[in-house]
Amino acid sequence: MSFSTASTEPRLLISRSALLHNVAVLRKAAGGAKVCAMIKANAYGHGAALVADALTNFSGPTGQEAPVVDAIGVATIDEAAELPQLSVPTIVFQPVENAFSPSQRSRIEYAVRHDWHLMLCSKSAADDVARIAGMLHRRAHVQVMIDTGMARAGVGVERALELLHQVEQWPSLRLMGVGTHLAAADMPGDFLAEEQLAHFDRITRHIAGKTMLHAANSAAIFFLPQARYDMVRPGISLYGMDPTGSPALDRPLRPVARFVAPLVGIRDIPKGQGVGYSHTWTAPRDSRIGLVPIGYADGYTRLLSNRASMMVADKRARVIGRISMDLTTIDLSDIPQASIGDEVTIIDNDPLSPASAYELARLAETIPYETLCRIGPRVKRVGVDPEG
Repeated sequence: MSFSTASTEPRLLISRSALLHNVAVLRKAAGGAKVCAMIKANAYGHGAALVADALTNFSGPTGQEAPVVDAIGVATIDEAAELPQLSVPTIVFQPVENAFSPSQRSRIEYAVRHDWHLMLCSKSAADDVARIAGMLHRRAHVQVMIDTGMARAGVGVERALELLHQVEQWPSLRLMGVGTHLAAADMPGDFLAEEQLAHFDRITRHIAGKTMLHAANSAAIFFLPQARYDMVRPGISLYGMDPTGSPALDRPLRPVARFVAPLVGIRDIPKGQGVGYSHTWTAPRDSRIGLVPIGYADGYTRLLSNRASMMVADKRARVIGRISMDLTTIDLSDIPQASIGDEVTIIDNDPLSPASAYELARLAETIPYETLCRIGPRVKRVGVDPEG
């Protein structure tokens, strides 16, 4: 049984207007390159189906007609299968391996039938996908990822040309693009990106202008114009987070998400009363405390216990005591007007707020990516402005 989403439960409010604004900012920065919107990991926690719908069915703020992006990027075939039917290509970035294992083969067949782009990083994977496509009497859309220095996924630079030649020999494969991933694009002036791009240019020289090339993530779009090639792949910046991990005035991105929940309890406690597991916070005075129905099961990490703040009536309410699985306690002593049912902002879309994703990431000693990606499935994703 399913129920409608109400303002009386935790919600992640997704601003379509902010999302479309960020695409416009990124398109301008990309200098004419195509845009592949990365919506892996449930659109960095924002809700992949909702985000994909906004990017492909809503017009942009500068008058660009839908779709406002040229492709959608996901990590896995399973992620692609969860999306609605799209009017732009879907690129699956996790490399194909073990294609003939029972569970994987059915996924590969499904992807080939839907013309999703599959990522190849080895000759064996190319051969397997080619054979599967041949059996289906289809031509599989494939891309090749080259490891130019990330030491993660991708064919090594010493074997890349051989793999590209292998792909070109199979009539059941259609090479749609070649990419690489930069290890230090968020560090302007670092030599590593230049070294990686030199490898990439050397390997792809013979197909430049004929096959789509791509390397730029969010940071490279802004800091490495030579990495933009034919297509860019914005991820965190699409959702309004600056790739440096701090807000920047010269990159007018707008945070897309605001995480809210209602106050479900308020009580007065005397000075000296401990709060939460192990009483890690003790009231320094007679205090008024509030209960918010989210916890670490919803992605609000225990690392924020006694450190973070939420916003109530535009005022800061500090998190007190240990964050538990389903509940978090906040100090309302200086917000006497707060009442049960009031909206609490857990993650703010104001980049300068004490409850922003930037600040929560700093307090948890991590990055905004993780702060947003960990928001759990119990939190309903709701699209706002403009309405769908």
